[in-house]
Amino acid sequence: MAEMTLDRFLDLLDRHGPVIDRWPASDQDGAEALLAASAEARSAMADARAVAAALNDLRVAPPSAAMLGRILDAAPRPRRWISEILSWRPAVAFAAALVVGVYLGAMVPTVQANDDDWSTLGYALADDVSPFGGTP
Repeated sequence: MAEMTLDRFLDLLDRHGPVIDRWPASDQDGAEALLAASAEARSAMADARAVAAALNDLRVAPPSAAMLGRILDAAPRPRRWISEILSWRPAVAFAAALVVGVYLGAMVPTVQANDDDWSTLGYALADDVSPFGGTP
């Protein structure tokens, strides 16, 4: 075990606080020995204990109702899932109409045309005569 230096002691004091029992076990004996031998280490330990005591005695007043109200008013509101769904309403309506249209289009029965139908259609287009009778 290396001898504890004042720099190492001050570093451990800053990291772990003034309770040596909370320091790494390998450094506790060296810290105790340095405290017994060094006035500077004792002074630093006394300062750290005074700061720790002041922090332990610190009491914070509860916030006022007005402050709580301002904090809650400034807080962002959570988004509700229903508003998310409603924002998609136009797209959902279009998609539903598209699906229904494709379904109905697929359900229309196909008509097989025979040669007579095609000749009537060709005759109507060539002579400007309506296939349903009469002139257009």
